[in-house]
Amino acid sequence: MALFVLLTGATMAGLSDTTFLYLLGGTILALAGKSDAADSTALLRAAGISMGGPVTVRPLMSVGSQNLRLDDIRLLAADIKARHAEGVRAFVVAQGTDTMEETSFLLSLLAPAGATIIMTGSMRTADAPGAEGPGNLRDALIAARDLAGKRPGVLVAIAGELHDARLVRKMDSGRIAAFGSPGWGPVGSIITGRVRLAMTPLPAPGPYVWPVDQAAARVGLLTVAMDADPLSVLPYADDAWAGLVVEAMGSGHVPQTLAAPLAAIAATKPVLLVSRCPQGDTDGHGTYQGEGTAAWLIANGLIDAGSLDGRKARLLLTVLLAAGLDVRTQMTGWAGMGLV
Repeated sequence: MALFVLLTGATMAGLSDTTFLYLLGGTILALAGKSDAADSTALLRAAGISMGGPVTVRPLMSVGSQNLRLDDIRLLAADIKARHAEGVRAFVVAQGTDTMEETSFLLSLLAPAGATIIMTGSMRTADAPGAEGPGNLRDALIAARDLAGKRPGVLVAIAGELHDARLVRKMDSGRIAAFGSPGWGPVGSIITGRVRLAMTPLPAPGPYVWPVDQAAARVGLLTVAMDADPLSVLPYADDAWAGLVVEAMGSGHVPQTLAAPLAAIAATKPVLLVSRCPQGDTDGHGTYQGEGTAAWLIANGLIDAGSLDGRKARLLLTVLLAAGLDVRTQMTGWAGMGLV
């Protein structure tokens, strides 16, 4: 069990100068070959969190990120919202890397628009030679303080780079520089304690209100493969599924044998269309025509989700359903998102 004993911070009167650090667990607080977590005080001390400004440490849980649930991030978002209402502007979240591309995006959909939130973690355990956790945590704290009030939103700080939550993906299962933003690259960097921003995403729709008493609807994710069997589509026609995301081939195409079953499902529930490619967009303008192409699918009820990947589109659809919003209307603001 983690030893969460170091808790530094400021009085309520000084919260505007405080950085809130949330600990969720993961490799950054793990020991190789052991189920017990590392002493969090050692990580924080190595990151020098008592230097350069007040930090309030809030341990929410200690789990591997593969076990994080939607409700865990809802809890985190609710706490950030409460602290933000008190005047806090800078937040750091330390967690495992396996689902960070998803948790960061979900948090960006739910957290206050004016909050600066930096997510971080590590690929090496706390007791590994050359463990990079303290350095990543220190970078995240520097970025949160520097960007607070100037660059709101959720960023991932890993290996000296800053990635936007909308674009970031875990690209490697083992290397320290495991994260990237295919097609875009990092939006900034932290080098020798200095933060440099290269670009800023266009403002995204949201944040969204997910009522406390509203459970998550079931949203499926179907990745289409060559010669996929139509039977793989049919389970999502069941009323138990409230929505579906289809990761199609290339710029949004599926085998012709899947076209009609998907259109039938889209007539009963929202079905988002994305590409399974690491980067790029769907062909909503109809460069390619014919049954099963992106243009045909969109014309027959599927909803264009633009450049979002399937995992993030699934989270977005889940939130839109929970918020009781019209999915098709909301997605018009997402299909063409980019950077400036």
